[in-house]
Amino acid sequence: MDIEQEDNIKEEIKDKEEQSKDNNEKSDKKKSNKITKIITIIILTIVIIAILSVGGIFAYKHFSKKFKDAYVEIGSEQIKLEDFLVDEDYKDDSKIITDLSQIDLYKIGEYEIELEYKGKRQKVMLYMQDTTPPAVEFQDILKYLDYEINPNDFIVNKSDLSEMTVELGGTYEITGFGTYKINVIVKDQYNNVTSKECNLTIGWIKPEFTLELGNKITKEDLLYSVEQDGDKLNQEELDKINSSGPGEYEIKVIYEGQEYVTKIKVQDTTPPDLILQDVIIYDDETVEKDRFIKSVTDASGEITTTLLTKIDYSRIGAQEIVVEAVDKNNNQITKTAILTIKKDTEGPVFQGITNLTVNKYTKINYNKGVTAIDERDGSVTFTVDDSKVNTSVAGTYYATYTATDKKGNTTTKKRKITVNHDQADTNAKVREMSQKCGNDYESIRQFVKSKISYNASDYGGSDPIWHGFTEYKGNCLVFAKCYQALLNQKGYSTQLIWTTDKSHYWVLVKINGVWRHSDATPGGYHGTISAATDDERYANLQGRDWDRTKWPEAK
Repeated sequence: MDIEQEDNIKEEIKDKEEQSKDNNEKSDKKKSNKITKIITIIILTIVIIAILSVGGIFAYKHFSKKFKDAYVEIGSEQIKLEDFLVDEDYKDDSKIITDLSQIDLYKIGEYEIELEYKGKRQKVMLYMQDTTPPAVEFQDILKYLDYEINPNDFIVNKSDLSEMTVELGGTYEITGFGTYKINVIVKDQYNNVTSKECNLTIGWIKPEFTLELGNKITKEDLLYSVEQDGDKLNQEELDKINSSGPGEYEIKVIYEGQEYVTKIKVQDTTPPDLILQDVIIYDDETVEKDRFIKSVTDASGEITTTLLTKIDYSRIGAQEIVVEAVDKNNNQITKTAILTIKKDTEGPVFQGITNLTVNKYTKINYNKGVTAIDERDGSVTFTVDDSKVNTSVAGTYYATYTATDKKGNTTTKKRKITVNHDQADTNAKVREMSQKCGNDYESIRQFVKSKISYNASDYGGSDPIWHGFTEYKGNCLVFAKCYQALLNQKGYSTQLIWTTDKSHYWVLVKINGVWRHSDATPGGYHGTISAATDDERYANLQGRDWDRTKWPEAK
C-alpha cells in the first residue's frame, strides 16, 4: 500500500472518530435535555398539586357548610350560636334566624333551626335531649319485723327535670333480725337511671339514740315495739342515764343468746331559755342587769348572764339593751330588751273624781273615793277648792282638785257638782222666765218656742219645767208643761192634755171665757195650733184623738 492510500485511510478513520465523537456528544446532549425536561415536568406537577391542594383547602373552607346539627341537654339556661357552628371562625359573621324563645328548654323535642352566614342561610336540626340521670340522696333505714319494703323509704330527696319512678332492683324477703342489702333504683321519664344499694336493718332495738340534755329517754325512744319488747329493757338503766350529764353511754341486752348494744349520746346543744322585759326609768336613776331578766332557765342548772350593752344614761328615750346567757356547756343566747329613760314631767293622776249630784244643803265629802297616784311617788296628798260651790242654791258648780308630786309636777282637775232644785226653785225659775215674755197667750207660746230646742226623746226627767228652763231642750211634754206654767203665772186657766196613746201633749187654755187648744211645740203639724177648737185640733192630729170625756169641749 502506498503512502497516499495509508494517509487516506488514516484520514477516513479520523473523520469517523470525530463523527462518532460528535454523535456521542449529541446523544449525551439529548439525554441531558430529556432529563431536564422530566425534572421540570415533575417540579411543575408538584407545584400544580400544591396549588390545587391550597386551593382545595381554600375552596373547602369557602364552600363547605358552616353549621351542624346541635344536641342540647334539657334544662340548659339557653341555646347558643356556638352550639351550631362547625368552626369558631364563623361566629362573627353568623346569626340565628329562628326565634329560639319559642323552644321549651325543659322538654325533649326536635326542631328545625335556620341560621345565616354572610347572607347565606342554612337549616340544621336542634335535638333537645335528656341524658342526665336523677339526682338522688339515699339513706339507710331501721325497721321492725313487720316492715313491708317500700323503696321510697330509702330516699331523702330526689330531683330531675322529668317525672321519676322509684323501684326495687330485686325481690327481697325479711326473714328475721339483721341487715339486708336493698338495691333502690330511681328512673326518670327517659330511662336515665340512678341506683344504690342501701342497708335495711331489721331489729327490735335501735343501735343508737341521741338525747338532748333536759329530756328523758324512754323505752319508746329505743324500741320499735314497746308492747312486744318492753320487758327486755331495764328501766333502772334508763333512769341512770336520765340523771347523768352529757356523755356517751351503752345499754347491753342479751336476747336469745345474742348481745345487742345500744349507744346513747346525751348532748347539750340547747342554749338557756332567756326571757327579757322592757324597763322604764327616770333620768336620775340607774338600772341593774337583773331588772331586764324576767326569767332564765337551763337544763344544765348553771347559767351566767351578762349585760352586753353599755347604757347611755344621758340619752332620753328608748335604747336597745342586749343580755347574754351562757350555760355550763357553753351554749349561748342573746336577747334584746328596751330601756326607756324619761324625765319626770308628769304630775299625779286622779282617780275617782266623778260628777256629783246632791240635794240642797247637803254636806259634801270631797275626799271620799278619790285618790291621786303618781307614777313614781305612788299615792300623794291633794287639796280641794270648793269655794265656788253653794249647796243652798240649786245649780251646777265645780270644785277644783290639786295634787303635786315630789318633783313639783302639779295636776288639777275639776269636779262637776250638781245641786238639785226643789219646788221653790222651779217656782222661782217660772217667775224669772215670766218676766221675760209678754202677757197674752200667743206671745207666751212664741216665747217658749224660741227658748227651748225640740228633742223627741227628752221628757225632762222628774221636773220637765225646771229641765226646759235650765237645759233649754225637751220634747212636746216639756214644751207643754213650760207653756202651762207661764200661762198659770200670768193668770190663765189651763189644763194639760194628751192623745189617748200619749204620743203628744199640749195645753187647753181658757181664752175670753172659752176653752181653746194651744200648742207650743214647734213644727208644721203643731206650731200652727194657737187657739183651736176641737175640730181644728183633731184635724191637725193626723188621725189621733184624745179622751173627750176627760177634758172640756172647745167649741
